[in-house]
Amino acid sequence: MIERAVVNSGPLVALSLLGQLQLLPALYAECWVPQTVYNEVAVAGIGKPGASSLQAADWQARVRSGPVPDPLLVMELDAGEAEVISLARHLSPCMAIIDERRGRRIAQQVYGLPVKGTAGILVEAYRLGLISAVRPRLLELRAAGYFIADSVIAAASHAVGE
Repeated sequence: MIERAVVNSGPLVALSLLGQLQLLPALYAECWVPQTVYNEVAVAGIGKPGASSLQAADWQARVRSGPVPDPLLVMELDAGEAEVISLARHLSPCMAIIDERRGRRIAQQVYGLPVKGTAGILVEAYRLGLISAVRPRLLELRAAGYFIADSVIAAASHAVGE
């Protein structure tokens, strides 16, 4: 099992909406938030989901700057996703936790990184007995306005037998 993870803003916000941000350090011995992602969620996002959770002292200790992202990343992705991939490559072996399909595809196919999204985190947490169900949480996220494709909900539900 990979014990290191770098997390993008989407999963931080989603897990905060569910009150489950603590799953990340429960699943990974090292859980890092790139400085760009922290600024996006906790500084620019003040008053929005995830901001106050990330401002807590224990999460601030997880903020880390990464190497300058490759020009390809900067051209193809937003600054947070680019820094997640760059830092995950630097810390390899490391899980890149990204919800956006394009970022996940580039991380996997171009850079060979293992990736998970919010649904994958919930599936892993369920398998370890940290949460009791996956599908209701994904539906809760959708009801809160967080985009999750039907296929993602179906695959995650199937993975845990729901």
